Amino acid sequence: MKKKKIVLLIAAVFILNSVLCGFAYEGDISDENMQKAASAYKQGVDLYKARAYDSAISYFEKALSFNPRLTDAYYNIASAYIAQKKYDEAYNAYVKVLAINPKDYDAILQAAKISYNRKNYALTMKYLKYIPDDYEKYGEARQLYLDAKELFDSQKGKIARAKETVANKNKRVIIDNFNSPAGVVVDSEGNMYVACFSDNSIVKYDRNKSKTNFVKDYLLDGPIGLAIDNYDNIYVANYESDNILKITKGGNVSVFMNNVSKPYFLYIKNDVLFVSEQGNNAVLTYDLSMPDKM
Repeated sequence: MKKKKIVLLIAAVFILNSVLCGFAYEGDISDENMQKAASAYKQGVDLYKARAYDSAISYFEKALSFNPRLTDAYYNIASAYIAQKKYDEAYNAYVKVLAINPKDYDAILQAAKISYNRKNYALTMKYLKYIPDDYEKYGEARQLYLDAKELFDSQKGKIARAKETVANKNKRVIIDNFNSPAGVVVDSEGNMYVACFSDNSIVKYDRNKSKTNFVKDYLLDGPIGLAIDNYDNIYVANYESDNILKITKGGNVSVFMNNVSKPYFLYIKNDVLFVSEQGNNAVLTYDLSMPDKM
């Protein structure tokens, strides 16, 4: 089957007279913050219409700083990213909608479409399972589920054929259901840590085969590469924020290094941290054994 490209439509949520009404249920937010959120939201809409997408996103984020549960702002952020073909960022915005309202079926469908276009058919089906048959776009969701299932089954067939190789016949173990897994490291106790790019988390898979969110912190922004030192400190290539994070064994997160342009792969050898810097087509190194001097 040839994979269909699902068209991601820009959400039509710019109904200005609904903005203030949408704030009415936010009883824990002051009237002053309601008005500030409404003002920032409206400026974001105007900038979006002018196709100043980055500026529009900034104002929608400003609106969210005053009203964190304003899901329309997240929808508009997603629309602005889709207009720029930045689908990973749009996906993250829909995930934030679902963190506020897990039954927002429009957000579920959009997240499923992006997952489908990423060829993550298992995640596509997982999202679509939650859409009820009385949802107005159920027919579209159901067809997307069937398309994803057909491609997922085809992928499984390819995996089965790949198992004919010697490496796949011996000692191979698959640990699945990570959300866009990227970097992997193992600590001194045999626990595995996986950077999940799409949901900005570090997942721990311990020796007892238990999987938990080790870190899901606001500083995580597109984690890709991981490395671990002799003290079980984990270093994270934080791709979208252009920095390197450090996570202690106890799970404390801090910014270790700034101004790293699109860090990707990390590696530690003899107390030296190696970082591939995609944005500068370079590799930088840092001696972890030497104390920092200000």
